[in-house]
Amino acid sequence: MIRDTANKIIEGFYGALPYETAQHLANAQKEFLKAIGSVIDEQIKWTDLHVERAHGKKEDTAGPSHFTEGLT
Repeated sequence: MIRDTANKIIEGFYGALPYETAQHLANAQKEFLKAIGSVIDEQIKWTDLHVERAHGKKEDTAGPSHFTEGLT
């Protein structure tokens, strides 16, 4: 029920905008959500690495991301 109401509100918002504007906003929202997803995926990798390091199962390296190169 709440989801239906939220969907109607969102669709009403997009419906009030010109079609191309609504498309651009929807695409921006999707890109933002993908960015959040990639941050979450990276944090999951780090979480696994911390556990492995804590138990001596993995050597101490820079970590799962190429963004950390040269930071150790």
